[in-house]
Amino acid sequence: MLPLGKTGLPVTTVFLIVSTISVIIASTPSHAEPPAEVSERESLRGLVGMEVLVEHLNIEIEELGLQTVNLQSDIRLRLQKAGIKVLTERERLATPTAALLGVRVDALHDRIGRYFYSINLFLTQRVRLEGTGASELSAVTWMKMGGIGTVADDNVKHLEDQVLRKVDQFIKDYLAVNPDKRVSDQPKSP
Repeated sequence: MLPLGKTGLPVTTVFLIVSTISVIIASTPSHAEPPAEVSERESLRGLVGMEVLVEHLNIEIEELGLQTVNLQSDIRLRLQKAGIKVLTERERLATPTAALLGVRVDALHDRIGRYFYSINLFLTQRVRLEGTGASELSAVTWMKMGGIGTVADDNVKHLEDQVLRKVDQFIKDYLAVNPDKRVSDQPKSP
């Protein structure tokens, strides 16, 4: 290897070359660790079902026509149509994972005709910590966090559409690792 002084390159050029190579090496993904989406999706493998809980919507949003109870019912129906078992609270607590699909819609009115909103969808499960104590606790194992969007006062239906779009992402991930749960569109022959 030539000493820096004998390369004939200015020090800044050598520094830029070394920096570029370092950045390329550092940004190369490790093959030992799967992407977060894969491990999140894998956490859905083998789930027998889940309870669905929509946190109470902003009272003003409900007054404009988007009801918490109706949104929760729509989500349950969508999951069931996809072949995913929706559990009651009692059924959920009796399962090994106690899976809960939670939906949170935060909305803030700007007083000039629109809402700023964020929609978060997450699945919590009972997990066991490794180690001597092996404690059980509930943790988020899958989530789709929302950025901030805006919607006009008279278009709160858009919020429901956005929630259901995230539910569809959940269904896609769930069915990807639980293909035996897919509902066939074909009628079964006798």
